[in-house]
Amino acid sequence: MSFRNEFAKRIKDIRLGPNLPKEEFDGIMLPLFEFIKYNLPEQLFKFRGCTEYSLDAFEKDELWLSKASLYNDLYDSLFFFDKDAILKFIDKKFSSGEILSTLEAIKQGQFSNSDFQNRITEAFPQFDAKQLNDVVLQSIPAFSTFLDQCFDIAKEGIRDYIKMGCLSESIKSPLMWAHYADNNKGFALGYDFRNNEISQCSNCPNRSCNNIKFATIYPVIYSDKRFDATGYGQWYVQQYLNAQLGLATEKTYSDNFLFTKAALHKSSDWAYENEWRIICSTPNQSVEMKDRYPIKKRPIAIYFGCQIPDIYRKMLIHIADEKGIAKYQMCVKNYSSKYELDFEPI
Repeated sequence: MSFRNEFAKRIKDIRLGPNLPKEEFDGIMLPLFEFIKYNLPEQLFKFRGCTEYSLDAFEKDELWLSKASLYNDLYDSLFFFDKDAILKFIDKKFSSGEILSTLEAIKQGQFSNSDFQNRITEAFPQFDAKQLNDVVLQSIPAFSTFLDQCFDIAKEGIRDYIKMGCLSESIKSPLMWAHYADNNKGFALGYDFRNNEISQCSNCPNRSCNNIKFATIYPVIYSDKRFDATGYGQWYVQQYLNAQLGLATEKTYSDNFLFTKAALHKSSDWAYENEWRIICSTPNQSVEMKDRYPIKKRPIAIYFGCQIPDIYRKMLIHIADEKGIAKYQMCVKNYSSKYELDFEPI
């Protein structure tokens, strides 16, 4: 079994509650982090075009992270909800024995929908399970359409919130150089993430810093099926209905790790990227709400594309020399039978 498949197996059943004590969190996650550390390559690579933005980030030792909705994959971090399963779940909630306790609970409820509250107040003494089910469904026009709207909000929420940085373990891939380094006219930076040195915050003792960024690196899981978050979809709709009925609602889902798992699943079509992802958050909401932000991370090497313009090559060599990092030139080996690039030290 490949380490990525083993990783997928390990995280499948991990659930992290919103108020999980540190010792329980460590008991669940530290073995996973050790497994990741053991399988981390010596270097991971960030491919760049020769833009002003990329050169500036290299000079400042900045590795930028952004929200998934800005990526080139429309399915990136996109939940899958089984709509039929959720409709059956809601129907069961309003047609099972639970309806009796629900009826008793809503007797004292305060409803955000005043029309619904009036109907409940007037008709409650004669209500049975079927009638409550009918009223709920009739109170929300086009219930199926309502579900579509709920799912759109839930699915796009993660794509617009969680921040990620994407790297590859494949420096020799012609596709990576073509797609992400301006058709071999750009460069790539090599980073060492072993020993949990993901950002300058990783080993900093000041955990009360307002600008601290919590970052973790994970391998991407490639699959032919999208990440199934039907359980989250059921919870999401249930909370909306509870609010409409004046019942207690839960502010957070029972698994905070769900969003990370969704962000780590990609279509098998992208498997050639051999991607790893830095997933990051910060308690500083003025930063967290931005579309993108940097973490500080110094590269250990730079690789020049086969067709990089000489002017950019000279500029990048100057910056690399100031940093004292290794320099390599990508090349096509004339006597190699493989469809892969190679590199030589400069």
